[in-house]
Amino acid sequence: MNEVDNSAWAVMLILILIILLPIGWIMVVSTPEPYHIVAGEPLREALENSGITVVSAVNSKLPLPGATGGKIYTISDENGNLITIQTQSFDSAGSRDAAIKLHNAQSVGKGKPIEDLVVVGNHLIFVRPGTSGTIKKILPELQKIKGR
Repeated sequence: MNEVDNSAWAVMLILILIILLPIGWIMVVSTPEPYHIVAGEPLREALENSGITVVSAVNSKLPLPGATGGKIYTISDENGNLITIQTQSFDSAGSRDAAIKLHNAQSVGKGKPIEDLVVVGNHLIFVRPGTSGTIKKILPELQKIKGR
């Protein structure tokens, strides 16, 4: 009976390692986007480089500490659907990271829409996941801007 208990513990240990090792590796390898000033409008640049039509861009400033302003873009996809994407820039890494924490702390359905957050230097870009086809075209362009 003792051998069965030992082998059961060994199997559980192996299963735990199989599950936790990839998660730990991802946490070690992935680093957060470093704070740096990205001049201009990175989302507009990514949209234009992707061939996506910007229907309108309206100035916007979220009521958050350190927010310096952004835009609310309305874009048109290849099917003519209108999609809204919001950006906001911040004056410091601390204020940008506090906004990220605030965004992630809100529960979906309690004042927070379902959206993804893309970080490009000092900019936060709020993207609705339902627009994934269009966003798949924009993300590679945003990655190029991040790399500068």
